[in-house]
Amino acid sequence: MKKLKWGAVALALLASTAQANDKDIKAKVEAGLGVSVSSISQTPIKGIYEVVAANNVLYVSEDGDYVLSGNLFSLKGGDVVSLTQKRLDDVRLAAIKPFEDSMIVFPAKNQKHVVTVFTDTDCGYCQRLHSHMKEYNDRGITVRYLAFPRGGLNSKAAEELESVWCAKDQQAAMNLAKNRKTVATAACDSNPVPEHYKLGRQLNVTGTPALILEDGTMVPGYLDPDRLESALENE
Repeated sequence: MKKLKWGAVALALLASTAQANDKDIKAKVEAGLGVSVSSISQTPIKGIYEVVAANNVLYVSEDGDYVLSGNLFSLKGGDVVSLTQKRLDDVRLAAIKPFEDSMIVFPAKNQKHVVTVFTDTDCGYCQRLHSHMKEYNDRGITVRYLAFPRGGLNSKAAEELESVWCAKDQQAAMNLAKNRKTVATAACDSNPVPEHYKLGRQLNVTGTPALILEDGTMVPGYLDPDRLESALENE
């Protein structure tokens, strides 16, 4: 009985020490890097912690004095696996979830897969992707759009994206924009383009289209219906 009690005490002490370490690391990272830390967890490497901040993954020493940015690979079992990329997949999925209500969605009737796409209106490959929308939908692929004006929030593309997102019929406005036709100017208090753009920057989107698959993998660039379906089926 005493052994059980001492075991419980030891576990409690370990938990409180871990919480103290987490708080110290969080405070140092937030103060030093000026970012908000959303989670801290131990890595397989003793004394190294994984920190998720601003939708990115960092590695921090136990005392919080040193920060590493880059890929952490596992070589266990002879396989090379990026633990960082696997974690980033989860981070991306969590990051885009709050934006689901502000996405422009082209749904498949018999939905098998859902792909989220950061898009711009004056992007040639974005226009090519959109031109195949019926084929994607016919294959059971629902496409959800987030706005990412490559030229920034003061660009003409940002204005056009705002007009698309603030239109009464968003799908019709998107079709016009992707076919290089004039979209009626529109503005609204609920314009989500700035927040979409901020999200894209945090997720390291550098060009469009940028596709986020169902497992959180980000694929930069255009995939035709065959290649996209294959990528989704082989996740």
